[in-house]
Amino acid sequence: MPFLEPVTVMIRNSSLAVVAVLDDYNSLQVIPRFNAVGAFVVDMPADSAQAQHMIPGNGLIISRGGTVIMSGNIREPNWTKSSSDGGAGKLTVNGVDDMALLAGTTCWPNPTSAPGSQSSDVYKISAVVAETAMRSLVNLNIGPSAQAARKIANLTLASDGGHGSSITKQVNQFDNLLTALQDIAKIDTLGFRVVQVGSNLQFQVYVPQDLSQTAKFTFGLGNLTDAAYSVTYPTCTKAVVVAGGNTSPRVVSVYTRADAAFPGPWIEQFVDKTDVDSASVDLTAQMDQAADEALTAGAVQTSLTMNPIDTPGLQFGVDYTVGDTVTCQVRDDFVSDVVREVQIGYEPGGGYTAKAVIGSSDGTNNADAMAKSMDYIRRIFERLRRVETRKQK
Repeated sequence: MPFLEPVTVMIRNSSLAVVAVLDDYNSLQVIPRFNAVGAFVVDMPADSAQAQHMIPGNGLIISRGGTVIMSGNIREPNWTKSSSDGGAGKLTVNGVDDMALLAGTTCWPNPTSAPGSQSSDVYKISAVVAETAMRSLVNLNIGPSAQAARKIANLTLASDGGHGSSITKQVNQFDNLLTALQDIAKIDTLGFRVVQVGSNLQFQVYVPQDLSQTAKFTFGLGNLTDAAYSVTYPTCTKAVVVAGGNTSPRVVSVYTRADAAFPGPWIEQFVDKTDVDSASVDLTAQMDQAADEALTAGAVQTSLTMNPIDTPGLQFGVDYTVGDTVTCQVRDDFVSDVVREVQIGYEPGGGYTAKAVIGSSDGTNNADAMAKSMDYIRRIFERLRRVETRKQK
C-alpha cells in the first residue's frame, strides 16, 4: 500500500552533521515509543554506496511530512551473505533513538558536585511545576549545567513552557534518569523526548494532543484492518505509605483508589518512604505523591493493539503521533486512549505497514485516561450481566 507522505532518512556523523541521504534500502522498521526508548532497523545491500556510513557513532534522522519522527545512533551493523545472495551480501543495521541518552544516565544526589562529594541521600524537588523539575534533572546531570565530565556535547533544552502541576518529590541517589522523568511526566500525562534539531540534540517536554474526536479509527471508515483489546486486573488499590522510623517517629497513611468494575477485597501495597524524615515540612506532599504514583502504576491496565491505515486526513507522524489520544472501534463501542507505541515498516517502493499500541499497559495512564477506560469496561460488564439475567429467565 503506498503511503501518502514519504519518509526521509538522513545519515548523520558523530558530530550530528548530515553526511548522506539513505534511499538504498530494502526495508526500514521504525518503532517510536511514548516517553521511552524507540528503535529502528534497516535492511540494505552491503555494497550500497551508503553502507560506508552505517557504522557505530553515526546515526539516522527519520522524518515524515517535515516532522522528525526519530533520531538516534547506530549500534549494531550486522553483515550476512549466503550462496544464493547476489552482490556483497546484506547489511542489517540496528539502532536506538536519542532517548537512550536518558536511559543511560543516573541522577546524582548532588549533581553539581564532584564524585567524591556526593554527600546527600536524595535529590529533592520542592514545589515546582513538573516540566521545570524535568528540565532541571536533565540540565544538571547531562545538560549545559552539568559537570564537564558528565555533560553531553550538543545537548540543549527547549524553552520551559511551565507545563504540569506543582510537585514535591525526592529522587533517590543514582536512580535512572529516564525512570525518574517517566514518574514525573505521568502525573500530568506530559510527553518528553530527545531529538535532533538543526545541529544539536534537544530535550523537549510537551503536552500531547487530545485527538479523540478527530483521529478515529473504525472498520467502517476503512482506516482500520484489525484490533485487539485486553484488560488486566489491578495490582494495587490501597497504598500503605510509611515515612520516618529511622531518626524520626514513624508515620503511616493509607490511600485507597478502588474501582467498582473490579469488586472484591482490596489489594494493599507497601510504599517505602522511610527515607523521608517525618518532621519534614513537606511530609504530607511527599506521601501524597508517593501514594498517587503507586496507585496509578497498580491500577487497572488496558491495552489496545490496532493496525491503522493511512488516509489523506489521518497519517501517523503528520496528523497524530505517540502520546496523542485517539479513538478506536472496539466491538460495537469506541475506546479513546493514548498511543504508546507504533511499529512502522517502510519499503522504498511505497510499501507501508503500521501497528499501534494504545492504552495504559505501561502504567503511565492518568486519571482521565483511566476514567475513559473504566467507563468502557463498566458498559461491557453491564451488557454481560443483562445477557446472564435473560438466560436465567
